[in-house]
Amino acid sequence: MAARESIAISADDGSTAIPNELRPVAPSERRLELDVLRGVALFGVLLVNVAVFSGSDLALEQKLPFPWGWGGAWPSYLRSALIESKAAALLAMLFGAGLVIQCERVMQRGRSYVGFAFRRSSALALVGLAHTLLLWNGDIMLDYAVISLLMIPFLRLRASRILWAIPALIVATIVLTVPFLHLAESELSYPMQLQHYGAGSWMDALRFRTWEFVHALGPMRAANRLPILSPFFVLGAYLWKKGYFSEPTKHRGALVRILAVCSLIGVLANAVPWENLGGWLTVHIPFRPLRILIKMVCFLGRPLLTLGYAAGILLLLQRPGWRSALAHIAPLGRMALTQYLLQSVVCTLVFNGYGLGLFGKVSINACILGTIAFFPLQVWSSEWWLARFRMGPAEWLWRRMVYGGARHE
Repeated sequence: MAARESIAISADDGSTAIPNELRPVAPSERRLELDVLRGVALFGVLLVNVAVFSGSDLALEQKLPFPWGWGGAWPSYLRSALIESKAAALLAMLFGAGLVIQCERVMQRGRSYVGFAFRRSSALALVGLAHTLLLWNGDIMLDYAVISLLMIPFLRLRASRILWAIPALIVATIVLTVPFLHLAESELSYPMQLQHYGAGSWMDALRFRTWEFVHALGPMRAANRLPILSPFFVLGAYLWKKGYFSEPTKHRGALVRILAVCSLIGVLANAVPWENLGGWLTVHIPFRPLRILIKMVCFLGRPLLTLGYAAGILLLLQRPGWRSALAHIAPLGRMALTQYLLQSVVCTLVFNGYGLGLFGKVSINACILGTIAFFPLQVWSSEWWLARFRMGPAEWLWRRMVYGGARHE
């Protein structure tokens, strides 16, 4: 899921490296800032995904009662306005930054990045496909694998040239996605999900996930998720090349300005019900482009708020006390792929019929509380594991698929 941000090019960890050999990054070469940001983003991803795992998002849309948990609107509204899509955008930015680092280091070794990129993306796609069919159809690794290949032409560009690609991709995203935002959702229904996920066996869920992937979620990826995530990959590549991720202390003033401006505009664009206002205006003032304009404002607020979050965390990491505290989240970022898959395992066992069968029975607000309680367990388990092993089990499998050979373990 999350970018493993570099390929080691030296033997600084004391290992014996074969000249020009590509191998996984040593722990000593990792950037604390990237791992902390990734760990925070992973928490946000679960806050959003738990509503889908539990079926509470569709049940809430249909105004169905929940046997467990209170149904107050404010926690759910704040989660949707301030976190939904922002956590995924932050992960995409980090992945884009990681791709630049990989490309630079592979090129420094005199090797072809294109061949390495295809191996890495193919391995990630296989893991993502298995995750989609066996556990959960909301997987993002397939999207990341495809976008990683689309990013290849941008990775060697100077920061100034990459910057020009960002508005072009954002405009293209809006043009491509606005007409198709509900392309696949109409194929899904709460009763179908309740039958197969809430009450069915694992085989029932597997068959239904396969059907969803082919007939609904596959088209949605092509028409919605891929073009929406792509600009954030480019944005992350730009931020790395400019030094905001690699040398944040040199950009403190700029980070303060980004935090202030982007957070203010981003909160307004995401928290104020612009779309409802647009609907009201189009009823009373029949001017169709107005609704499109307002949707564009909402969409542009996503990257702005994401930038505000990233700038705030990077500024906190420059304070010794905060850096020491937030450093505990870094192991979670180092094991992001493993912990992302673990989230799916735990949530499907809690909500699906072959587990506790709580699908459609727990309110979003109760799910939010459960996520907040689960997050410290993920942080602790990551620290525990990495105190004994070099990388997470899913990371080990991914690297074995990319690099091969026991010497990379």
